[in-house]
Amino acid sequence: MHLRHPSSQPGKIVKGFIAASIGLLVAGAAAPAAHADQGAYPLDDTLRMNQIQTMGTHNSYHTGLIPQGLPPSVTANLPGTPEQIERSLDYRHKPVTEQLDNQGVRHLVFDVYADPEGGRYVDTPLLAEVGAPTTMADPAWQEPGLKVFHIPQVDQQTSCVLLRDCLGELEAWSDQNPGHMPIMVVIEIKDTDEITTDPHPPLEQWGPADYNRLDAEIRSVMGNKLITPDDVQGNYPTLESAVKDNAWPTLGESRGKFMFINCNCRADDRHRVDYLRGDGSLHGRVMFPASTPGKPDAAVVRVEDPKDFARIEDLVRQGYIVRTRADADVVEAITGDTRRRDEAFASGAQLVSTDFPEPDPRYSATYQVDVPGGTPARCNPVNAPAECTSLDIENPEHLGK
Repeated sequence: MHLRHPSSQPGKIVKGFIAASIGLLVAGAAAPAAHADQGAYPLDDTLRMNQIQTMGTHNSYHTGLIPQGLPPSVTANLPGTPEQIERSLDYRHKPVTEQLDNQGVRHLVFDVYADPEGGRYVDTPLLAEVGAPTTMADPAWQEPGLKVFHIPQVDQQTSCVLLRDCLGELEAWSDQNPGHMPIMVVIEIKDTDEITTDPHPPLEQWGPADYNRLDAEIRSVMGNKLITPDDVQGNYPTLESAVKDNAWPTLGESRGKFMFINCNCRADDRHRVDYLRGDGSLHGRVMFPASTPGKPDAAVVRVEDPKDFARIEDLVRQGYIVRTRADADVVEAITGDTRRRDEAFASGAQLVSTDFPEPDPRYSATYQVDVPGGTPARCNPVNAPAECTSLDIENPEHLGK
């Protein structure tokens, strides 16, 4: 499968959605990235990160369940049959580099577990119930460092065990394609078990040292390719006030860069609150927490179900970046129902996540999620300027420049 870009005829894109737009640079700042080709991108000084839309993958590392399936002790207390439960978890993504090169993916999601000593998630005794190996074979599981996987013991299949290796793929791809649009990376911090699997050893809530290690690990790999909350806030009193004044970086300021989002998906807002500094700011932090309008740190908002169409559209108009999902639990792939996907793109949410950047023949020969127009990104249907075309965002002829 080859990357789906438009032809060299730039036609206006009036519909569409999803913004992998999340790059933002120094609010205030300055000159476009040195590698930006201004001739190729005439709108780079005016088009902003929140005015584009992208398709990305949900749990981008996930390679599917083991062939033996889930242990009966896990499925016994969950709604649905074991087959239904397993099917909802058995979506499969290709390696990160292939997603970027061949599938048009421009935002990604990584679930992250703390493992400062190494070896915490090597043993998987529950898998004895299904006759599967009870030790993770990859030596990376023994190494100290943040681990990337879905659910302890029963769903640890991943294309990159260590977060620094996942990020290393992104950084290496970026080096080869310095003209890329800003790419968003969603980090879901895992310290509560979403399915009771008797983690061994038990999960512990993240503390200050864990958040600091996460920031440091991202910085150690991504270096100067980061767009941070400080960059966007600049001299504004709060991050939210900057966002609502349309202070997101331009594409020229954010090409070749990455913006990281603290998903704050669980734990009743604890992951957002605990990540803030003592004064409530994000000073010196790497990630933008998913927040709620009206809070000082609000820049990114999660609206997972696009049926709340009017709310998403309003948030986008106010200046926020919104993440939603085109499908969930493999349901849409099985039924072939594209309404959720189509609503997601039409809503103006800048980030539309999917488990199916290409069809999975086990479920459907046709269901997949592409940015309308067949490009890695398009002009946001809610807030992009009328003169914007998809080739103003990313042109395959200029990725390597």
